[in-house]
Amino acid sequence: MSDSTITLFDPRGHARVVAQQAAPRPDDLAGLRPGVLENRKANARLLLESMVDNLRATADIGATTTGSKPVAGPASRSTMAMLTEECDFVVVGSSD
Repeated sequence: MSDSTITLFDPRGHARVVAQQAAPRPDDLAGLRPGVLENRKANARLLLESMVDNLRATADIGATTTGSKPVAGPASRSTMAMLTEECDFVVVGSSD
């Protein structure tokens, strides 16, 4: 029998919890400029843009600005700058 070493890796990782203050909510969406940050998953853009389009039934909102980010990773600085400059609120999120 040979003398060997087995290395075990813990697959659970380490969760980092950071408290965040929720963004203040406007009293009314009228006149606000919406944005979408989609994550390139199948139908994510369609889903998020449809959500914004449905808001138009109840609020007079501006044109939608859409940005993309990788499935697993943050949006680029240029995408975040565009959304910050051109949007008053952004819809983001899609999961499997």
